Amino acid sequence: MKTERMWHKVMKEFPKDAPADAIESTAKTLEGISFEPVLLLKTPGFLRMGRLELEREIERVHQMTVKEMMAEGFAENANFNEFKAKHIQLLIYYYNLLCRLRTDDPMAWDLVNELYEDD
Repeated sequence: MKTERMWHKVMKEFPKDAPADAIESTAKTLEGISFEPVLLLKTPGFLRMGRLELEREIERVHQMTVKEMMAEGFAENANFNEFKAKHIQLLIYYYNLLCRLRTDDPMAWDLVNELYEDD
């Protein structure tokens, strides 16, 4: 529960969603350079998620059963709570990056370019 409260607090600090055209433009640019955030669970549509969709995804992850986690490829004896917490941490990190990219933050784009284009 403590972890869940922490994520809700972090979510409240995010800016409002960018305009739809900025979200789409950013997603297309990222797809063009084959940008794939490193997430532990399948998260379709992540690059186009807004705040509400992210909140729904976090809730979905919290509610995942052992059977669902195993269907994602985790072993039966895995620490599912640890994996869920790490996945949520990664979602938050990459969503924060997306928010910055959607507002054309040059430092955020430098980070992406360094990882995906400058090789």
